[in-house]
Amino acid sequence: MMTGSMRILPFLVLILSASLSSAQSINQAAVDTLTKEVALAVFATIDQPKAQEIYTQLVDCGDGCEAQGIIRAVGSWDQVGQRIQQLSQLRDTKAFIGMGPAEANAAIRRQLAQFYQRNKAYESYRKALPPSVQQQILTKIDRMLPPAETTEPAPTVSSNPTVTAGSAITGDEAIIDPATFQMGQLEREVKETKEKQLWMMIVSGIIGLVVGAGAIYLLLYRGIEAEAKALLADNNRLRNSLETAQRNKPGTDAMTNAVRPEYRQKVSAYDAIVAELGSANPLAAIRQLKQQVTENTSKPASAMRSGEVRTEPVEKPEPVQALPPIAVTPVAEPLQAVAAPAKPAVFYFPPPDPNGQFDLSQKSEVISPESAYRFSISAEKPTVASFRFEADPNRLARFLTYRNYMIEPACDSENTYSSTHTRIAMRRDGEAVQENGTWRVKTKALIRYE
Repeated sequence: MMTGSMRILPFLVLILSASLSSAQSINQAAVDTLTKEVALAVFATIDQPKAQEIYTQLVDCGDGCEAQGIIRAVGSWDQVGQRIQQLSQLRDTKAFIGMGPAEANAAIRRQLAQFYQRNKAYESYRKALPPSVQQQILTKIDRMLPPAETTEPAPTVSSNPTVTAGSAITGDEAIIDPATFQMGQLEREVKETKEKQLWMMIVSGIIGLVVGAGAIYLLLYRGIEAEAKALLADNNRLRNSLETAQRNKPGTDAMTNAVRPEYRQKVSAYDAIVAELGSANPLAAIRQLKQQVTENTSKPASAMRSGEVRTEPVEKPEPVQALPPIAVTPVAEPLQAVAAPAKPAVFYFPPPDPNGQFDLSQKSEVISPESAYRFSISAEKPTVASFRFEADPNRLARFLTYRNYMIEPACDSENTYSSTHTRIAMRRDGEAVQENGTWRVKTKALIRYE
């Protein structure tokens, strides 16, 4: 007997396993049918090529096919597929797989009611799943999973189900446990509240960052603006004090003009002496005249004999032309007559205009506080001049400050200017030509900021 019982036990295990696997497949197939029928109802109301293609494939695939796979394969309606995915959450849970037909039927009904409750606010779902369509879907589920027998009248599906504590529950929601449904609602409300709080925190953080960045930018901008204004004020004050000092200082032009007539008088007297003596060496001619006068006046008279009176002719000295008194500066060597050039070999100009033209009215033969460029010309080419940047050291800071207008029109630089540079070194002289009575930059000079 013991041996016979041991032989029968493996067959019982196989039969039990087959029944369990059959129950599992029936429950999962019912969920697939629910998902497919809901998808058919939704896409049947959408007049769009992709939606109609999905609807056609769902009709052709038969009962129990996976609706989500068809929606993903066709594309363009992933959001609907994600919503319908909510219906298949029960499919792979251990509790649902182990349920009997009646329990699985009740669970599917609850799942459909919850899905409609969450999505009835959207017109497409409310239009696709009226009570009659829901009843047709549940009828198919009842054929696959017979519900438990009940003597109560068949419930009807309400188009506007509302579940509150103590109120009557109608339609398919009559099968759902009120406490469980209310707990699900509370969980969704808590989840939505947490999501709202999270978004509020994110938005508040972003707003705080924007406001903080704006405040920091405003503070930095105001600080830089105040610093720039202070620097401009200092620059203007220094420029005004420098110009005042230059105006109060005796100019070199007055001294030069006071001395220059004296030199011109001496040069004119010297030229008159040279022309009168007819000698290239006037000093030697003057010495010779002085020597002749001395010899004539110092010659001794002849001795007279006693008793004789002799009158000797006296030679009259040659008349010497009286010369005007001349203050001659003693020199070590004889001076050579030098002819003055028709034009000055060196002269100075203030900065040119943006086109590189120098104003002839501001030309000066000596350097002045406004001078910035030194011109040199040769007798061979009087219309071509070489020039270089040469300014009063006390005015160099002003030229560097306004270098765009005073330096760059006539000079190129080897390096970029920075606030640490305090002087300018010449690398190559520039060239200017005289055209129509003005000097124009032909080749810019090359400088370096140091």
